[in-house]
Amino acid sequence: MSACSPGGGGYVDNAPPADPGQPVYGGHLRVALEGETNNWLPGRGNHVAPAALTVAMALFDPLVRLDHEGRFQPYLAESVTPNENFDVWTVRLRPGVQFHDGTALDAEALKWNFDNLHKRQGSVTFGSIRDIDRMEIVDDLTVNYFLTRSVVPFPDMLTRAVGWPVSPTAVQRYGEEAGLYPVGTGPFQLVEWRRDDRLELRRNDNYWREGLPYLDAITFRPLPDEDARVASLISGDMDVVQTLRQHIVDRLRRMSGIYLYEQLGNSSGSAIFNAHRPPVDDYRVRQALAWAVDPEALVEVLGGRGISPVQTQYFNEDSVWYSPRVAAAWPQKDQQRARELVSEYINDPQRSDGLAVGEPIALELMCLPEQSLVDLAQMYQALWNAVGFDVRLRQVEQATQIQSVISGDYMTTCWRTSNEQDPYIILNNDFGPPDVQPLNYTNFTHPLIDEKLTVLRTEPDFDKRKAAVEEVMMLLTEQVPNTWTGSTPSAVATQPRVRNIKDWTFPDGRLGDGMPVAQVSWAQVWMLDEESWLAEQAAVSAAAEEAGE
Repeated sequence: MSACSPGGGGYVDNAPPADPGQPVYGGHLRVALEGETNNWLPGRGNHVAPAALTVAMALFDPLVRLDHEGRFQPYLAESVTPNENFDVWTVRLRPGVQFHDGTALDAEALKWNFDNLHKRQGSVTFGSIRDIDRMEIVDDLTVNYFLTRSVVPFPDMLTRAVGWPVSPTAVQRYGEEAGLYPVGTGPFQLVEWRRDDRLELRRNDNYWREGLPYLDAITFRPLPDEDARVASLISGDMDVVQTLRQHIVDRLRRMSGIYLYEQLGNSSGSAIFNAHRPPVDDYRVRQALAWAVDPEALVEVLGGRGISPVQTQYFNEDSVWYSPRVAAAWPQKDQQRARELVSEYINDPQRSDGLAVGEPIALELMCLPEQSLVDLAQMYQALWNAVGFDVRLRQVEQATQIQSVISGDYMTTCWRTSNEQDPYIILNNDFGPPDVQPLNYTNFTHPLIDEKLTVLRTEPDFDKRKAAVEEVMMLLTEQVPNTWTGSTPSAVATQPRVRNIKDWTFPDGRLGDGMPVAQVSWAQVWMLDEESWLAEQAAVSAAAEEAGE
């Protein structure tokens, strides 16, 4: 056995085989998730958590996906092309694609999705597509998206829920209960959803990708307790488990008899502040909270030493958007500076929380009841109390946390921030006008961000776009709508019979982007049957014997 991580004494080599072998058809996969999802209808459900995103890859297909080099490529769409000004985008669908109910995915269905699920007030996705004015049908398989202004990275908008078409016939049939009965074009279709218990799916025999999927069925089960999820893998009750917790990744790295897939992206642990809620509406308070934080200590509490590098911005050090200048400027690990800012605020007669001069600053930090996050919240509490805050902790389940954040009913909460999308999409979502952008969880806005978003939206030159990203992130080092801890490890652990969790491909054979935030492309996953498994074990034994082991 060999170590697979620096500083990770006791780690074993449980990496999956470089060559997963020949695909095998059949099998019923059981997958344990970190949480439940409130609604499966794109535009209504909160499809931001890793659990929701990975299930979505079974039920739906995105019009556009990212390849292994981070470039947008048509997926369910056959082509996505702009006009000269990048304000009209033509999307042509692949021919012959059907929804699970046998109805056709055509231009009319795509327009119905746009008009009725996304481009309407109250939709979760409404804010993220506010640059799109309308869609018009060109022919049976082609539509034009007319934008109110140029948007160079427009294809990124079609990688998430806006780009997951569902059957208009099914949605109209089920009405208000359509979110209980998702009917997409994905490789698996719904059998039954028992909320908070299980989601049963079976193979889509009319799937548009010939020869896929390999599996007959998948059962997804929400198991929010991290230890229970690992136990379900050890006991054999589950074939696949996902996690984004450092201490669980550390534990999985020590387990033999499994395969462990890992991927680090831009997502990072963070604490976000509601800029509409005193006292964190004042940048001095937010700065003080950042200066008081010791990110290394927080990563250590999370069990992430040797797993999660400390993060200081929206992009990790491997990203082309990473800025050393921002890393150097990020406020952290200076409790004296934090105390000065706290003193400045509490002695300000105009302090935003309305308390009398000299009164301590009262904070509420919301976090999940998972043990590592309980420990994390207590570390935040200790660090912040040490510089003069009075911090109260509040534990809620994930569904409640997400809903509270989306509705703005929180002050400060543990969170995950950033992802692999284009900087324009990320920053436009995170800092767009809160009245039309429900994904602006911090409610923070600033004229400089608006100015730089215009550059990111209209400028195809990479260097100019990167300079704009850096200026926004430098502003955030002063305004601090959130803090950072360490990069979020995305990990999926499987029974050894399960294969090809990460190396999905486009129809032309191009390699995809792996499994960001533990989002697996289930169409190309397979599981060895008894015959294949025994044959593989015999071959391994023979090879070992020949090598004299």
